[in-house]
This record gives sequence, C-alpha cells and structure tokens, in this order.
Amino acid sequence: MNHIIESLIKPTVVLIILVILLIFNSWIFKRFKSTKSNRNIIKGAISLFIVLVSTLSFILVLPIDKALKGQILGFLGIIISAGIALSSTTLLGNIIAGIMNNSMNRFRNGDLIKIGDFQGRVIEKSIFHTEIQLEDSNFITIPNLYIASYPVKLTRKTNTVISTSVSLGYDISREKVEKTLKNATNETGLSDPYMYITNLGDYSVAYKIHGFLEDSSKYFSTTSLLNAKVIDKLHAENIEIVSPAFMNQRRIDNVEFIPKQIASKTKAVNEKPPEDLIFDEAIKSEKLETKKDYLKEIDKKQTALKEKLKDLKDDKDIEKTKSRIKRNDEMQDQIKKNIEEQIKKNKDKAN
Repeated sequence: MNHIIESLIKPTVVLIILVILLIFNSWIFKRFKSTKSNRNIIKGAISLFIVLVSTLSFILVLPIDKALKGQILGFLGIIISAGIALSSTTLLGNIIAGIMNNSMNRFRNGDLIKIGDFQGRVIEKSIFHTEIQLEDSNFITIPNLYIASYPVKLTRKTNTVISTSVSLGYDISREKVEKTLKNATNETGLSDPYMYITNLGDYSVAYKIHGFLEDSSKYFSTTSLLNAKVIDKLHAENIEIVSPAFMNQRRIDNVEFIPKQIASKTKAVNEKPPEDLIFDEAIKSEKLETKKDYLKEIDKKQTALKEKLKDLKDDKDIEKTKSRIKRNDEMQDQIKKNIEEQIKKNKDKAN
C-alpha cells in the first residue's frame, strides 16, 4: 500500500505544479500592460508551453514500464507533429509575415492604407493579423499572410495627392479646361494643382486634375469636395460634362445639359469632417501611438540628462538638471496614466 502511495506522489506533484503555474500565468497577464491581442497571444503561448512540459513530466514520472512510457511519448510526438504539419502553412506563414510587417514598420496605428480592395486606417497590429477601420466605419481583420502577399499603399500624412477624372468634349479648349479645373482644385483647399490628359476617346477627352492635401486625415471628404467643385466650376463656365459614350449630336432644340445655377448660396457651416466620425477607433489608436512615441523621446532625454549630470560640478547646473529630470519624470507618469486610462476605456467599451 505504501509503495502505491509513494509511486503516485510524483505524478500528483506534477499536476499540482501545472495547476499553480496556469493560475499564476493567468493572474500575471491580467496585470500585463499591453494590447488585448498581444496579451492573449503571449499568454496562450506560455500556457501551451507549460502544458506540454507538464505532460511530458507527468508521463516520465508515471509508475509504469519504461517501454510503455516510450510508446506513449512516441504516440504523443506523432500527434504533435501531425498538428504542426497540418497547421504550419497558414500558422507559420502568418507568424513570419507578422514579424516581417512589425520589424519593417511599413505602417503604424492610425495610418491610412490600401491593401487589395480594402482601404482604411489601422487600428491594431498583432503577430497574426492587422485590424483596420474602413471608410464606412466598419472593421475588418486582415491576416498578415495576405498583407505580405499584396502591395500595401500607404497614404502620406502630409502633402498627399488627391485627384479626380472628368470627360469633356473635343469642342472645348484645352487651356480653358485646365484653368477651370485648377480653379476648382484651389477652391477645394488643395495646393499646387496640375493636370494630365489621360485618354483621347472617340467622343471625349479624359482629363485628370491633381492637388496636394496638407492633412490626409480629411482624405475622403476632400476627394468628395473636389468632385463637387469640379462639377460646379465646369457648369459655371458653361462646359458640359460628357462620358466616353456620350454623343454630342444636337439633333433636337439644341438643349444644353447644364443645370441652372442657384442664385443664393448658403455659407458653409463649420462642421466636423466625416473622417472624425468614420475613423473614431483608428484616431484613438493613433493618439495612443503618439503618446508612446513621446514617452520614448522623454526616455532618451532623461538618459542624456543623467549622463550630463555625472559630469557637472557647478551646484546651480546640478540643481537645474535635477529639476528638469524631475519634471520629465512627472510628465512621464502623467502620460503613462493617460495611456492606461485610455486602454481601460477602450477595453470597457469593447466589452
């Protein structure tokens, strides 16, 4: 009887240690300051490692024959190898692509990107996927393997180019069209407009007008406004907008296809751009990234000040440098507090 009890002590101890380690792992990661996705990935990886090591230890300490232990371990190895082989293509591909994307810093939270048919602002990057908020304010999760397989178009934050195309008849002077389109671009708020003639069709000429946008956070609303200004300016100059399939034959009554101008124009009301509502989560994520970047800058300043403090000998300079270090420490604490509060708010909102 005593021999049986003694033989079961080691397996029982292994099981108890396994439970304690899993509970401790869960407790630690509840206090882990990171994004939810990264926290779950690291927590899951550590839990899996603990379970695997504990399973092997449990098998090794079982009071059974060595040959049977070898068979059990061999069977377990086959199961693990089969699981890795079946999932390795997608899983490892996503992991490698995630490491590549994060190490290359191709884009960051808040950036406006286009991948394939998807265009929106980045909310979160993880080792397996990237989440972006689309122009209709909905969210989409894209596997990193997909991102690695397709080119990523990153919109510049400043001085990005906005453009639109329009088809006009051959009977209209090119110089007049160029002047009118540039006026429309200037009224949109874009700078340094320039025009390309992109196609000479059977019945119309395709013009493409470009301009530089100072703040790309208003990318979509500015594109819409540019289209509106192009229509208004062309109609104001009595220029008809035609498509490649439009035949300007004037068979009946010589009717012009230009809407009547509205006599009284209401002043535009200062409203928030739609991007502020559409990309609300992406904007929050970008602000968090900006604060984290600012913390890194303060860390660099603190390191430089502390190195400088070692070489100072004048009491006034020493006190002045210590005061700056203290102010930077207080600023760091405040920023860290703001980041933690924002992460908590986002988590509560998500739940």
